[in-house]
Order: sequence, then C-alpha cells, then structure tokens
Amino acid sequence: EFEFERGMGWVDRIRRTGLVGTVDLSSERVGPQGAAQLAELLAHNNTVEVLELRETGLLVEGANRIAAMLHVNNGLSALELSDNEIEDAGTNAIAGAIMRNTSLVKLELQRNGITAGGALHIARTLEHNTTLQYLGLAFNGFGDQGATYIAHALAGRNTTLRQLDLGFNGVGVEGSRALAEALRNNHWLETLELGYNAIADGGALELADAVRDNTVLASLGLPSNGISDEGATRMSQALLENRTLVQLGLSSNRIGEAGGVALAGMLRSNYAMGTLYLEENELEEGGAAAQALSDAREKTWSVRHLDPSLQLAFLLGLHPRLGRDSLISMLDDNVAQEILRRCHDRT
Repeated sequence: EFEFERGMGWVDRIRRTGLVGTVDLSSERVGPQGAAQLAELLAHNNTVEVLELRETGLLVEGANRIAAMLHVNNGLSALELSDNEIEDAGTNAIAGAIMRNTSLVKLELQRNGITAGGALHIARTLEHNTTLQYLGLAFNGFGDQGATYIAHALAGRNTTLRQLDLGFNGVGVEGSRALAEALRNNHWLETLELGYNAIADGGALELADAVRDNTVLASLGLPSNGISDEGATRMSQALLENRTLVQLGLSSNRIGEAGGVALAGMLRSNYAMGTLYLEENELEEGGAAAQALSDAREKTWSVRHLDPSLQLAFLLGLHPRLGRDSLISMLDDNVAQEILRRCHDRT
C-alpha cells in the first residue's frame, strides 16, 4: 500500500474507484511526485486499460516516471498526456518506452512543446512499434521538419498506425510534400488531420496528387489552411478517381466560386464521398457554386439514404477492384438490378 500526499483529490478518487478500467486524473494536480507514485502502482497492473493525465503538471520528470512504467506495463491500451509541458526530453522518454510496447494503441501528446527533435524521437518509435493505431500530436508547432520525420516513418516500416492528428503544427508545403509521399507508400493510414496549418495551395496540390491513387485513406482534414480555388479544384479532380475517401474537411479556407463548382462536380460523380465540410469559405450566397452544390446533393440524396445494406452494395458496384461482377454475385436479381440502375443514373 502506498502513502500518498494528504489532501490530493485524485488519490481519493483512485481509492474510491480502484485501479480498474479507466483512470481519469485530467486536470488534477498530480505533478512529478504523484506521477512517480502512480507509475509504481501501475507498473505491473493489468486491469487499467485507459490512463488519462491531461493537464496534470507532469513536466519532464513526470513523463520520465510514466515512461519507466510503460517499459514493464502490458495492460494499458490508451494513454492521454496532452498539456503537460513534457517537451522533447519527456517525449524522448515516452517514445523510447513504447518502441517495444505491445499493448498501447492510442497515444495523445498534444500541447507539449514538442519540437522537430521530439518528432524525430516519435518517428523512430513508429518504425519499430507494432501496435499503436492512433497518435495525436496537434498544437506542438514542430513545423515542416517534424512533419517530415513522421512522414518518413509512415512511408517506411510502419504498418499499424491508422489515425494521425498533426493539426496546429505550422506544417507548410514542404511537410505536405513529405506526407503526400507517405500516402503513396503507406497502405494502412485511414485518417489524417492537418487542420490549422500553412498548407496553402502548394501543399494541397501535393496531397491531392497522392490522394488520387490512395486506396486506404478515408478521412482527410484540411480546415483553415489558406487553400483557394486552385487547391480545391485539384483535390476535386483527384477525387473523381478516388473511391475510398469518405470525408473531406475544407472549412475556413479561401475557396471561391470556381473551387465550389469543381467540388460540386466531384460530388455528382463520387458517391463514396459522404461528408464534405465547406463552411466559412468565400462562396457567394446564391451563386453558381452554391447552386451546383445544391444540385449535387439532390442527385446523391437517394444513394446516400439507401438502406445500409443497399448502400454497401451500391458502393461495391462502384469499387475499382470489385466491380459489378462481385455486386451481382452477392445480391438477388431484383436488388442487383436496382443498384445497377443507380450506377447507370450517376452518369
């Protein structure tokens, strides 16, 4: 039994709920000393699956304590360490600990003052870790160099990461180019969040060219990146050939009439695109783009509101690899004919 500092509210919470399932100490005053005691408790604990320590004042020393625990703990599946000022030194400790960890699938490291050097530590870990599926690195500001390090890991040996959040990091064209190359070579990443960076049209063009042939990515977030008609148009052209991206975030950019019309044309042909965010752009109210987008929604309404089983069958009918033969073989004649009719109507 461990003696905790008197008056610490989070200690009472642990005693009340026990060390099972989720331990959420977010916003509690844990600090480095509390982290040391908590790490000792969890070192050989296999019943806590989620540990949430957002904004708990860990600092570098506390991160080192948590890292030491991760070297021996094999029960945690999710770890939230955002807003703790662990900086590069603490990041290095955490990255080293999870390099060979085989239980952690989700790691949040937002707002921790991580620079490109810290991103390099994480990238090296991604080349060896075989279980991590979600990585949150937003609000660190490590720029193009940090994003490039992460991208190289994704383009290389990593085969497990499914979701990556790099928002608010000052990523520009150079980082976008590296991430685009990663998308060409990585066949596992499904969600990429790049909001509130400095990608602009140059970066959007790089990403669009990579998205065209990508067959895995399902969600791409690009809000508030200074993207104008040029970037939106290139992305629209790419999505005329892509059938796996189902969500695209382009809110708070500089997309005007030409970009809006191009996106509407893409929606009329690409039934896989389920959600397109365009709020707070430069589309004219009642203009050509608004009308084209409205018409596109009308045309796709019947497909997107099919019964789920019919919707799946419809998408299979459009799938570039499966095609209509596999659609017909899995459905009875009446349903197959209805889906094929809808396929024909899209043209």
